[in-house]
Amino acid sequence: MLEKEIKVLEINIDEIKVKLESFWAKKSFEWFIHDIYYDFPWDKMDTEKRIFRVRKKWETHLYTIKRKRDTKVEWWVKWIKVADEWERQITDVDSFTKVLEKYWMKKVREKKKHRISYSLDDIEFDIDDYYLWDDKNTIPPLLEIEAHSKKDINIWIKKLWLENHITKSFGSRKLFEYYWVEYSYIT
Repeated sequence: MLEKEIKVLEINIDEIKVKLESFWAKKSFEWFIHDIYYDFPWDKMDTEKRIFRVRKKWETHLYTIKRKRDTKVEWWVKWIKVADEWERQITDVDSFTKVLEKYWMKKVREKKKHRISYSLDDIEFDIDDYYLWDDKNTIPPLLEIEAHSKKDINIWIKKLWLENHITKSFGSRKLFEYYWVEYSYIT
C-alpha cells in the first residue's frame, strides 16, 4: 500500500473531534499505541530509508515495514509524506520479537502516544497526543490526515479550517526534533 499523509500541528482535540463528527466521520479507535522500532546492528533499515516497527494497539499487535519515497526523485511527493507500507497482524509479540532477535535485529527506539482515529470514505484521520517518558507532554496534539492524493488532503485541511496551522510531512523522529524533545533511543 502507498501511504500518503500530512501532519497538522498544534490542534485543539475537542474542536477537531466535533468537526469530524459533523461530517459523519466514524470513530474507529481510541487508546494508547506503543511502537517499538527494530534495525540491524549495522543500521541497514535506517540507511535504506526503511523502518521495521512492532506496534501494540490495544489488543491488536502489528508489524509494519515502510520504505520512504525519495522527494528528490519523485517530485509529486513534495509536501506530503509518502511511503510504501506493508502491515500484518501478529498474535504473539514476545515470540515474534524473539525471532527478530535471532535474526540479529535489535530494538533501537520506541514511543507511546494516545490516538483517536476517525475514517470517512477512504480518508483516515488520526489525532495523536504523545505520551513522553517523563510525563511532560511538550509535543502539542496533532492531526494526521491520510488520503489517496495530496489534493484530497488539502481539501480536508480546508474543510476542517486548518489552513492557518503548521503542516509537516516528516515522521516521528523529526517531529520530536522539531519540538526539541529527546526521542527514546534504546542502546
